[in-house]
Amino acid sequence: MQSEQERGVVGSDVFNPDMLKLARDARELTQAELAQKSGITQAFISKLEHGLNTQPGDDALDRISAALGFPRAFFFQRERALGFPHFHFRKRAKLGAKPLARIGAVINIRRQHIAKLLRSYEIEVAKPIPQIDLDEAGLTPEKVAERLRAYWMVPRGPIQSVVELIEDAGGIVILARFGTNLLDGLSFRLEGMPPLFFMNKDVPGDRFRFSLAHELGHMVMHSVPDEDEKMESEAHRFAAAFLMPAAEIKPYLAGAKIGNLGRVKAYWKVSIKALIRRTHDLKIITPSQYKFMSIQYNKIFHGEEPINIEIETPNRLKKIVDYHRETLKYSTDDLAELLAFRPEDVERLYLGRRPGIRLVVSN
Repeated sequence: MQSEQERGVVGSDVFNPDMLKLARDARELTQAELAQKSGITQAFISKLEHGLNTQPGDDALDRISAALGFPRAFFFQRERALGFPHFHFRKRAKLGAKPLARIGAVINIRRQHIAKLLRSYEIEVAKPIPQIDLDEAGLTPEKVAERLRAYWMVPRGPIQSVVELIEDAGGIVILARFGTNLLDGLSFRLEGMPPLFFMNKDVPGDRFRFSLAHELGHMVMHSVPDEDEKMESEAHRFAAAFLMPAAEIKPYLAGAKIGNLGRVKAYWKVSIKALIRRTHDLKIITPSQYKFMSIQYNKIFHGEEPINIEIETPNRLKKIVDYHRETLKYSTDDLAELLAFRPEDVERLYLGRRPGIRLVVSN
């Protein structure tokens, strides 16, 4: 029989207001909407969220649990919700408050799940993801990308799997449905946790690879936040150089035309748009030629490029769950109790039984 600490549920009878806020945000409900859905007054819910009432009572708790789709144990976890630095939310202004709150809440929930699963699983890493201060090291993003490829002993030419490189270095890549194409990825270094990469699975594979390399750039270079535009530019330059090293890609871009970049895309597994930009950045074409090719690109493709690049499949989190299932003999109900999650959501999220439609229940 597992102890309460091993199961990672709660260990106290104190209602955690952070968990109520997370659950409400995960379902994109306002306090008023939750009140209407649960039949509980908004005043009561507000006091719970502000910690003015730590004993909601069985009836109210059952109503809240049913309305939000989380088990009662979820609200009694000894967890603290983390606020993420605003620069992580690329294109955040267009997303709106509710979707941003939902994504932030669900990432918190997934982080808590991973932390609990890692109590019984150790990740061994030979060459972890480094942290490099550009100013202190006197390096450019391009040079950092070059050195990282060398450090990880990446073969010349296209990277076959960005996910595999990151997970071999101890990171965990989590695929999720963000419910928007305005957000491609988020990455975090949190104390006591491996590097986490939350990536939008509903984007083309070439875009996914570039976005993941972009997040890797943030992870390597931006342990201390700087100006948004500067960090975004540096991460973009890193990603381009990491996926398309200058000396290796140049022969493929000589005489580049819209009509022949499809073959280059298929080989290097990057978008035609990224190839056009790389051709410009490497001064293979002039600014006026770049402008002309960009206009051509928009007229021809309208955002829908030919040649499908398959999205990469992470394995680390699956291995962790499989270890609990096969070695530690956890049943679905055991995992649900460990994670303070409904069994049906554990199946959708971690066991691949049925595809979910929301980030909180999709894999």
